[in-house]
Amino acid sequence: MTTCAVWIFLSTFPSDHSFIRYVSKHRRMVVVGWLTIIILLNIAALIFPGISDFIPIDFMPVNDLMAFLTVFLYLWAAKRYFHQFRFIQFPLHAAIVFGSVLLAITEWVMVTTMMWTLAWWLYHAILAVSALLLLYGIIAQFQSNISVTRTFHQVNGYPSLVQLHISISRSMQNLIVATETKDEYTAGHNYRVAMYGLQLAQAMNLDSELLRAMARGGLIHDVGKIQVPGEILNKPGKLTADERIVIEQHPVTGYEMCKYIGFMTEELSVIRHHHEKWDGTGYPDKLKGSEISLLARIIAIADVYDALTSRRSYREPWPHERALQVIVEGAGTHFDPECVAAFVRLCNRGELVIPQAMEPSYKRAL
Repeated sequence: MTTCAVWIFLSTFPSDHSFIRYVSKHRRMVVVGWLTIIILLNIAALIFPGISDFIPIDFMPVNDLMAFLTVFLYLWAAKRYFHQFRFIQFPLHAAIVFGSVLLAITEWVMVTTMMWTLAWWLYHAILAVSALLLLYGIIAQFQSNISVTRTFHQVNGYPSLVQLHISISRSMQNLIVATETKDEYTAGHNYRVAMYGLQLAQAMNLDSELLRAMARGGLIHDVGKIQVPGEILNKPGKLTADERIVIEQHPVTGYEMCKYIGFMTEELSVIRHHHEKWDGTGYPDKLKGSEISLLARIIAIADVYDALTSRRSYREPWPHERALQVIVEGAGTHFDPECVAAFVRLCNRGELVIPQAMEPSYKRAL
């Protein structure tokens, strides 16, 4: 119970925490290693029942301190995940909230009741329910993570916007709806950027894990605009210097929002760095060259291309040829030259799929 509480507590750390980065990088090894340890310990306990006697669970105040620590970690995790759930409503967050509270109750019942009483039997039922809740949340979240990439690979060619919309979780749809409701002129922009980014990423032979990160990051790359006032987002004229400062904070805002709700390093790089430039003159971190993640360099091209070929509050959409020329001219300054070359090849071969017009997500949700 205590080790479980520790793991759940650690899961509340932001995705950019050094420990989370390490575990994420070696996640397969961590999962296999931890399962192996659990299995071996259980086998040893069955063969040698007295093996756990060295653990001072019957000594005061060690047992009380351990119980208090366990309950505290569960309730702390439940509180953190509840705050996150109020914003994002991911199934995993709800499952951890209820599961952690039930596990805290289980721990309290275990240390305050006598064996073989009704309460003692009851905690077994509570423990089973909490385990099932956590399992449900993990499965639901895992399915939402892989569904976009699965859809991308299963269709003939590239998925339509409708297929891409259906394949993502309701939670991510809500994020996109919230963004598009604030910025009416970029309605559908998130889906189109994700589509362009996925096509370019596949043309550059990125693996399935990076494709998944590209899809998830691209779909909500502008989520930070939720915190930008609507009068700035939809202003038809030129922005003032102060207004420009406000809108240039949206990558940081989106990054800070998403690092606590399950988005990992590759996806977070797309959200924070899609406005960085190859020559270091972008924002918010003034990164240069390969300091910018490959996914962010790819999404930068997709973002600008869609912005140029879409109708905005201050101009009509540009034709493909003119937008492509801007991308080519930006190679080595705004964009990674290798990514631009791959994008040009994709266009010249006639393989770039231009998404069809799609009703804004926020209107479909009404």
